[in-house]
Amino acid sequence: MVPVPDSLENALTGARILDEIGGLLTHGDEPDGLIQRALHRLGQLVAYDLATVLLRKKDELEVRHAAGPLVTPALVGARIPIPGNPRLVQALRSRQARSFEEGDPGEDTFHGLLDFPGGHSCLVAPLRAAGETFGLMTLDAMVCRQYPESVVRHVGTFASLLALALKQAEHLAQLAARERRLVEEVDFHRAQALSGLMAEPLRAESSAMRAVLDQLRQVAPTRSTILITGETGTGKEKVAQTLHHLSPRRDKPFIKVNCGALPANLIESELFGHVKGAFTGAAGSRKGRFELADGGSLFLDEIGELPLDLQPRLLRVLQEGELEPLGGERTVKVDVRLLAATHRNLEEMVARGQFREDLYYRLNVFPVHLAPLRERPEDIPPLAQSFLDRFARENRRPPIRLGREGLRKLQSYAWPGNVRELFNVLERAAILTTGRDLVLPDGLPGLQGRKGRMSTWETHERAYFESLLRSTRGKVTGGDGAAAISGLAPSTLISRMEKLGLRPADFRL
Repeated sequence: MVPVPDSLENALTGARILDEIGGLLTHGDEPDGLIQRALHRLGQLVAYDLATVLLRKKDELEVRHAAGPLVTPALVGARIPIPGNPRLVQALRSRQARSFEEGDPGEDTFHGLLDFPGGHSCLVAPLRAAGETFGLMTLDAMVCRQYPESVVRHVGTFASLLALALKQAEHLAQLAARERRLVEEVDFHRAQALSGLMAEPLRAESSAMRAVLDQLRQVAPTRSTILITGETGTGKEKVAQTLHHLSPRRDKPFIKVNCGALPANLIESELFGHVKGAFTGAAGSRKGRFELADGGSLFLDEIGELPLDLQPRLLRVLQEGELEPLGGERTVKVDVRLLAATHRNLEEMVARGQFREDLYYRLNVFPVHLAPLRERPEDIPPLAQSFLDRFARENRRPPIRLGREGLRKLQSYAWPGNVRELFNVLERAAILTTGRDLVLPDGLPGLQGRKGRMSTWETHERAYFESLLRSTRGKVTGGDGAAAISGLAPSTLISRMEKLGLRPADFRL
């Protein structure tokens, strides 16, 4: 047999080492499994009696894994101080592997943990990634001069690639853990939403709401777009949640967007997403609400506030199931069921040129109208008691009872803010109630009960808005403004006051 030259043997050894570590990089092991496999593979190419991987923990090195006949139970997990050991300090500062012999300065890496015979060999290679040395790989042999320069270079290359593989495995483990946490969070929030929906289902004591529930049961299993109409505060979002829960998409996302609460220059990005650099401040790409709702339902509240120039893009998604992120060129396919809601008269908006006719007809496939609370007083008792029960639970209060007199007062009021206003009044009353029987405030118009002829709806509304403006000193917007207190959109509140001849300026002191 013709002998193989040393140079060729070295090259072959280096090639085998690269091949072995290349396989480890693509194997997808978790870090401990990766280290174990790496040391086993290395041992088939380079002789050692002990091989270790040491990971840095502040001023110490921890033996993360060890292989070879010299391994002892006390070795794995042992901590080795770095300060005062020139070999370790030098190895951690160096970017190259090197070998140490008996006469070299500094203590042996495992001094005090293992007893090596005189004249043994030691090889130390740094584990570096992203400009940081986070550990060492060591090889020890019982015989002298076991690691010539060629082997040291090959093992150094092996250690460098092992370091990259370890960081990759670490990042993959972190991503997997993050994904598990996100899945758990999503499952938790879905369970919370479902429990909230089941705890406070859509109340349907009145004939009007029973008809709505019948409609929802009929249309929920289909893919049809739903348009929910009704005054502000009538519970359109609750209807949308109920539709999603009754549909085959109940286990998929339910995403909601209030078109009236988003600035016109942001709503396009919110709905359709954007790519990096699409506009000033777009430091990265972002998915829009349509992509986030893929497979589930998207609830667009106040659809009448959607800017006219964005309506063709919404129509395209509804008709073709595809969109293009802002600033991007790729087409994204989505499977989303759209649930839209508005308190505005879209037919009148179409006639005035404020809303596209083709989009209106596409949205109005299956209209669901919610009657105002004043037209369905039968729903007030279950709504009120349900809210009081939830308030008591959340605030760890004894159950709060709604007496017959309190119920009569609630049903005698016209509720211009509908269910939202009812809940606001009940919350304020529940806070002020010290016993178990709800005490309703005397200052709210209409809660004094019926005396003689029933006043008109306009009288109730005017009295309520006058009281509201007096209490806010004519302030309409903001957290303490009349719109927030009444639960009405500022535009809706101003429009109603104008019809009644009320001016906020007249109430400012």
